[in-house]
Amino acid sequence: MPVDAVNALASPRTLVTDDTADNSRLDKEAFMKLLVAELRHQDPLDPMEAREMVTQLSELTSVEKLSTIEQRLAALEIGTAGMANTEAAGLLGRTVTAETRRMPLGELGPASGSFSLASPASEVSATIRDASGRVVRTLELGRLPAGLGTFEWDGGDDRGTRAAAGIYTVELAATDEAGSPIAISTEVTGLVSNISYEGGVPTLIVGDSRIMLGDIVSISQ
Repeated sequence: MPVDAVNALASPRTLVTDDTADNSRLDKEAFMKLLVAELRHQDPLDPMEAREMVTQLSELTSVEKLSTIEQRLAALEIGTAGMANTEAAGLLGRTVTAETRRMPLGELGPASGSFSLASPASEVSATIRDASGRVVRTLELGRLPAGLGTFEWDGGDDRGTRAAAGIYTVELAATDEAGSPIAISTEVTGLVSNISYEGGVPTLIVGDSRIMLGDIVSISQ
């Protein structure tokens, strides 16, 4: 085989081949094999210069560093998920208070919200805003009794278009028969009766409410 052809095959610039397309990157062992092959089959009349050798070894160091970072990030992700699952499991049967203004909306399906109403209301409304503060949807919830309550948002905006997946916030307002404001809070207190791992994220079930771990403000026995 001509020397130029061997060098072309061994060159580290051809790191991605048909056999390694799935990985798109070479690991340290494969990189070293290519470098050794290039040295073994180089043209004796035109040997690799020291500067080129240093450049290729520098590329090897970069490959090693990227591989190490990727492994550590994967381990950190697994460890964080495990900690969250363990923390959620420890809250079963305990009373938590959570701020539920945040409403996570997925690519499909509705989002739900929770609230606590100080006294019966003749009119209750929920205003849903996106991350920029823009009003996406206003829901009229009608007449509701005092106590804990929930509502569901179908994910559509006021024009009927599906909103983008993300975290939204809700503002609630309530009035009595005379039109006077009634205290209504998105802070909910209750017993954790179950845990949902739908979507890979632990969510606490408190009554009819679904609460994310990051929304908890206090925990009691």
